[in-house]
Amino acid sequence: MSIALIRNMDTQGRIIIPADIRKETGIQSGSTLEIATEGATIRIRKCRSPFPGCKELPEFLEPLHRKIRCGAAICNAEYILASTGCFLPEGAMITPELRSLVLKQEEQIFHADMPTPVPDSRRTVSALFPVCLAPASKEAALLLIPETGRPLTATEQECARLVANMITRKYKER
Repeated sequence: MSIALIRNMDTQGRIIIPADIRKETGIQSGSTLEIATEGATIRIRKCRSPFPGCKELPEFLEPLHRKIRCGAAICNAEYILASTGCFLPEGAMITPELRSLVLKQEEQIFHADMPTPVPDSRRTVSALFPVCLAPASKEAALLLIPETGRPLTATEQECARLVANMITRKYKER
């Protein structure tokens, strides 16, 4: 069933998503939503958690972010699974360019031609470290996303490499 309703936006830019639509789409309080534009159209979609174990992934990213003060994210070849220090919502689709790099499963440090993590992002990925999330999982990667124009230090790269190895070790044991 397709529902189309008209709603007014308040002075702070908020709209109410009607209960029928929330129920049909499974949107609840605290759900992550992606808001995107396509020309004059605004599209809102519920972001899904594509990896059942991704609730544990922020436990790896938070200490990394505190240590190196650099945005970090974990993605598979389709979606952002977790992020910290940069706005990349869980379940947001990654760019085709980044997808091809994740599928290579090679560590990469970018000095030029840095890929963007998600469409319409102003930030770029400076480093990609392959991770394994389960014995038979598809490709995934740890991404470093520093403030625009800031190069990564060797220490930051080594910290991220260590975290990527810890993630792989944890999920291979399952």
